[in-house]
Amino acid sequence: MATYTDQFYYIDPGNPPAEGTALSPTQLTLNDRNNDNWITPSNAWFGYDTVDGQRVTDVWRGDTITVQNANGREFTVTGDTFYLSNGDRVFTPTDGSILHNATFVSSTYVTDSTQAPVGELGPECFVSGTLIETPRGPTPIEWLRAGDLVLTEDAGAVPVLWAGGRTVQGFGSYAPVRFEAHAIGNDRPLLVSQQHRMLVTGWNAELACGTREVLVAAKHLVNGTSIRLNPMPRLRYIHLLLDAHHIVTAEGARSESLFPGNMILEERPEVAAEIRAAWARAHATPIETMVTARHVARGPEVSLLAA
Repeated sequence: MATYTDQFYYIDPGNPPAEGTALSPTQLTLNDRNNDNWITPSNAWFGYDTVDGQRVTDVWRGDTITVQNANGREFTVTGDTFYLSNGDRVFTPTDGSILHNATFVSSTYVTDSTQAPVGELGPECFVSGTLIETPRGPTPIEWLRAGDLVLTEDAGAVPVLWAGGRTVQGFGSYAPVRFEAHAIGNDRPLLVSQQHRMLVTGWNAELACGTREVLVAAKHLVNGTSIRLNPMPRLRYIHLLLDAHHIVTAEGARSESLFPGNMILEERPEVAAEIRAAWARAHATPIETMVTARHVARGPEVSLLAA
């Protein structure tokens, strides 16, 4: 069972409160009961996914709420609404927004219930300050720009097609995972997002996945000592898009370059446009044809690796 924490408003965009209603953010825990990387509605009596300990009965992806902050500025947040078995309705952003105390203005809502990928619960990237191996030596990731070369495991030096990032409050699902020096082959402490995948090698990878090298989300490697969550008030996450999904070296540890996936390509249209344009300049095929550089551990495989 994988557990996540994220920020929520108690609100149903499909049945909204009166304009001017006060909204306060809260942290709630989500449980992906079967480790399939989805929060899925269920009518079952056991084995179901939960939010705040309550069974999820519906998931509405793509709802929006418009709120006004204390300075009178209005902004719109896109996210997922979860209906829970106790009657609560809770909304969490999927567009990178940080929730604050605000007053409700308006909302829009979708009409098809679906399921929510846990990948939406936080970004997938490196923290600024991370040293990436390049032909010129270790280079802070925030210094890299399109056209700069980085060293990869399988293809040598390849150019950066696009680099981008965002600044967030590092709490809940946005809290980074800290790998202390030498925890995973790294020479110095390494900070990555919870969804960022690290390369795990050896007999345990082969036993769990049938191959000696697998990619595992950092959150699944947390052990509470040498690998742990490291909340912080403010940090910047940075993505590096290369000509394919590659294994790169960060602080001496092997990890992944950007694999966009639905979180960015569907939920962040302004970033998706930049990524698609950068990809199209180097490829005749769409970015959706990108495949992962290694097998990605999921579900029961993750449980075996963590055992």
